[in-house]
Amino acid sequence: MDTPLSAGNVIVLLSAAGILLPLGLNLLLLMVSSVRAGRHPAPAAGRTGAALSVSVIIVVRNGRDIIGGKMENTLSLRYPSGRHEIIVYSDGSTDGTEGGVTPYLSEGVCLVASPLHKGKIEGMNTAVRRSSGDILVFSDADALLEPDAVMKLVQHFSDPSIGGVCGRRVIGEDAHALKKAQSSFIAFDSAVKLFESRRGSISSNDGKLYAVRRELYREIPEGVTDDLYVCLSVVGQRYRFVFEPEARAFIRVPSRTAAHEIVRRRRIVSTSLRGIWLMRALLNPFSYGLFSFHLAVNKVLRRLLPLFLLIFFSGSGWLAKDHPAFAVLFGLQCSFYLSGLLYWALLRHLPEIPLLTKVCSTVFYFCLGNYGTLRGVADFLMGRRPARWTPLKTGKP
Repeated sequence: MDTPLSAGNVIVLLSAAGILLPLGLNLLLLMVSSVRAGRHPAPAAGRTGAALSVSVIIVVRNGRDIIGGKMENTLSLRYPSGRHEIIVYSDGSTDGTEGGVTPYLSEGVCLVASPLHKGKIEGMNTAVRRSSGDILVFSDADALLEPDAVMKLVQHFSDPSIGGVCGRRVIGEDAHALKKAQSSFIAFDSAVKLFESRRGSISSNDGKLYAVRRELYREIPEGVTDDLYVCLSVVGQRYRFVFEPEARAFIRVPSRTAAHEIVRRRRIVSTSLRGIWLMRALLNPFSYGLFSFHLAVNKVLRRLLPLFLLIFFSGSGWLAKDHPAFAVLFGLQCSFYLSGLLYWALLRHLPEIPLLTKVCSTVFYFCLGNYGTLRGVADFLMGRRPARWTPLKTGKP
């Protein structure tokens, strides 16, 4: 075997490792290590519910159609009377969102309305300054919480080592072509969170629902992913950030259309990488141990996945002519990507064929996400900032 071929083998195998680690091997390692290390003790339910006051913060822009349902849902949450407040920040809404909040002001809801579109991060920072709770609970306007969701989060703060808690998103919308594909991604991400939490701290957060100790909240800079930055800032202060799967937030599908998925993933990737860069000290394993490894795999290597996929595809194709094993791998990849193309070209227009549609739609969603990720990585490397936060909560598949 000549030297160039040996180098090609190494490059292809390294790219395969870059694919397998964030897509499954990391989760397997987490499962094994959490079993060997044992679990952190379960939170003592009821020890903090009556003691800690809570501020529920909702930042919304042009959410007239959803804000009434969010207000009803938030007011119905179970929490000791007089121990929680609700603050709604309207980010320069132009559709009458504030009018949807006004009927609830008599029930103790506080409305902060900005005449200018300043962005979600400015809204969060402003709402926190107006709040008074011991625990800050952040929830998106399109997320409907289970009645005891906040109690499930707050009970973890009986442990003084815990600085933040993340809830679990659940897609509650049925009539959407890519629901199953997106649900599969969420299930995988939740599994990673669960086992990371058992080992110490999660390396990602979910903006649909999470809570943090007030004294640990640090104002969020512009141009980052707010939920990840809050999580990293808490861990950077030597507190744990954990996952509570029973604190559920029901949402519509995150990606309304294929184009929306690309834009959404591009924005998330570029801003999350900028946040990690600002908090890059957390990537030092000598200071933060295994958390640094999990952060690097889950939030950095996963962002580089499209590059590894391209290298693996082109490299195995180049080596296929001389090595049967690479020919098989190249053929499997071609079949994989063709199944995604099949969904885009044909299956999404036909009645569902259960197994075939599920597999092909998942591959299609995977490819869409990686294309958006690739563009997000390019934006980060070139120093481009995404357009100001303008959420899309409606739209047909």
